[in-house]
Amino acid sequence: MKYLRGLSSALAGVACATLLAGSAFAHDIVLVPSGKNELVVRYGHPGDWPRVEERRLVDLVAYADAGPGQARLSELRPVPAGFGKPPLDLRLSDRGSSTRLLSAQYDNGYWARVPVPGQAKPFTRNTTRTLLPEAAVVTNNLKFAKGLVLDAQDTAVFQRRVGHLLEIVPQKNPATLAAGEPLPVLVLLGGQPLAGAQVEVGNLEDAVEDSKIVRHATNAAGVAQVALRPRGVNAIAVGAERPNDGSLLPRERVGGADRLALVATFTFVRP
Repeated sequence: MKYLRGLSSALAGVACATLLAGSAFAHDIVLVPSGKNELVVRYGHPGDWPRVEERRLVDLVAYADAGPGQARLSELRPVPAGFGKPPLDLRLSDRGSSTRLLSAQYDNGYWARVPVPGQAKPFTRNTTRTLLPEAAVVTNNLKFAKGLVLDAQDTAVFQRRVGHLLEIVPQKNPATLAAGEPLPVLVLLGGQPLAGAQVEVGNLEDAVEDSKIVRHATNAAGVAQVALRPRGVNAIAVGAERPNDGSLLPRERVGGADRLALVATFTFVRP
């Protein structure tokens, strides 16, 4: 978990939102509004930006107002040159001038962990017990992202709930905050406030030692007060891991994983 080592430290919350460093799901999907009318889709964290796998990107939706969103997934193209070495990212070159919020879901598949005698770190493979029956734990790693185009006149879209399994919802418009004012964010798990979650923020560029990452805990109402970066990219992230026992998803939607490893990000750019 290296989120301020790139959006990934808070990202792999375990059980009651404690973090699991070096896990197989310590990468994030991030939506970064870029340029006058662009959107960059990134996956990973600073120092480790794998190629975005389009086949794992389940959906991408753009919202202009309180009405229904517009699917834009088919319009994504590889970035010829971006934050990292090409062709790591995807770009939506015309997100629409009226777009204020974008959301995406990314399925990073199943990861099986096998304990290794004498080693703290388990052996992991991107598979299930079908091929690795000795696995101690199998997780289904699901990533969720939202990207906001700042607009001081926006009174509703910034706090829109899109229904992700894990979701970050700002309680104030980031564009209207005073200098140094924290941003209150609500963390939802299965649509319900998540207390005790650890929220952090990074810029997608600087790698920060895990021990130096500032984390903001959500209170009993699921709200954390997040200290923002004064300029540039603010990529807010949170993670949670839960038993895949039907309590979070309907049983007809529960797959072959023991646990659900979830990560959510919320990104905007301050001028």
